[in-house]
Amino acid sequence: MMRLILVVAFVAVVAIAILALLGTMQTVARVAVGKDEDNMPNTFKRIAYVVLVVLLLGVASGWLGAA
Repeated sequence: MMRLILVVAFVAVVAIAILALLGTMQTVARVAVGKDEDNMPNTFKRIAYVVLVVLLLGVASGWLGAA
């Protein structure tokens, strides 16, 4: 009997999580439709992307940040 209660509780939690995820996706999609295009030049986008990847690898390897 306890297993049945646990299974029902688990299914309820999963259902609530899925509903919350779907609601969040709908909200984000509605907000994203009204956004303007990005006016940043492609050169700056590439530079920012490269810097982000270098920062990522530096922190992950211990080269940057706390040792």
